[in-house]
Amino acid sequence: MELLSAIESFESRFNETNAQLYLRARWKRCFYASAIYVVAILVGRHYMKSRPGFDLRRTLFAWNLLLALFSAVGTYHVTVPFVTDVLTSGWSSAVCTLKFLEGREGLWSFIFGFSKLPELIDTLFIVLRKQRLIFLHWYHHMTVFCYCWWAYTSPHGQGRLFIAMNYCVHMVMYSYYATRAQGIVRLPRQVNVLITMMQIAQMCIGSWSLFDAAMRLRDGIPCAVEQKHVFWGSLMYTSYLVLFGNFFYQTYMKKKKSSPAEIKLADGKKKSAMFEIR
Repeated sequence: MELLSAIESFESRFNETNAQLYLRARWKRCFYASAIYVVAILVGRHYMKSRPGFDLRRTLFAWNLLLALFSAVGTYHVTVPFVTDVLTSGWSSAVCTLKFLEGREGLWSFIFGFSKLPELIDTLFIVLRKQRLIFLHWYHHMTVFCYCWWAYTSPHGQGRLFIAMNYCVHMVMYSYYATRAQGIVRLPRQVNVLITMMQIAQMCIGSWSLFDAAMRLRDGIPCAVEQKHVFWGSLMYTSYLVLFGNFFYQTYMKKKKSSPAEIKLADGKKKSAMFEIR
């Protein structure tokens, strides 16, 4: 009870104005962090080139489980209120105001942006385990990170939808990765297909919401969004939709002349080549 009271007290003290001012003075640091991220990838891949991959399954399990639990809490505090708002008050009420920045939902929206920085560690596991690192993976991580930091300094109503969807998809995705990493339960390939479809659906819904926002701006309908949000958001989501769509086609639909390539892990075991999208 004391812990819950402490958490509620912390949440009640959250001030969205101070949070925006704090990040507004620092958001451009995401570019420095992204530059370090890219350099770390290049150095890491060079370092691992002549070395066997590490067996990091226990660490990977713990990491993915932590992110899955974090995303589950975020889903409870952001996604559930968003869906409830849509069902009870309608779409406009859910995405055309900035009320989601206040209180508990506001705190978890703020935390969401900062969570994109430690999520860059996902790539470290791929590099150290010598798995294939595709462009979509690091491009997605880096651009989401910078977009979230920028968007919070100039928030818009559609951001609530973006956060709600991402929390929910990540809850499922990281739970899947944690289950796969522990190696006890063998999940069917269809689960991975379903997660990729969820990610593509997320990009489609995000793109549609920005088109809806653009139409509201054109028609002069009051909504907490600006042209810059529509432009940068559409650019980001369109690029994701193209890349995720291509990944889905190349991985699950394109006919292969031979069986999937096999990768030797550090323990000598083999597994089918499976690209991880996070």
